[in-house]
Amino acid sequence: MKVRRLLILLLILSLSIFSCKTLKETTCENAVPAKFVNMHGLDGCGWAIELENGQKLEPVNLNAFDIEKKDNKKIWLTYESAKDYVSICMIGPMIKVKCISDR
Repeated sequence: MKVRRLLILLLILSLSIFSCKTLKETTCENAVPAKFVNMHGLDGCGWAIELENGQKLEPVNLNAFDIEKKDNKKIWLTYESAKDYVSICMIGPMIKVKCISDR
């Protein structure tokens, strides 16, 4: 009986620890709302990010993040300018994504 209680307690404790870690990894502090935009139809373009005001951004490091890319999918992100990069697509400013989340 004591072993069973101990196992249940350990299970609850481990679940609470891992769920807190997951929550921290999926939220971005001071993030702005945006959405993915599929720009593959234009020469030299791929996935872009569109802010709520309609401005499109070209991320240079989007593949570094494990997030599903889907057209018009709502996301939240923090980013900084990527002035050292050039683009063939030229639909908007180039950015380095610092944090991205779909939750």
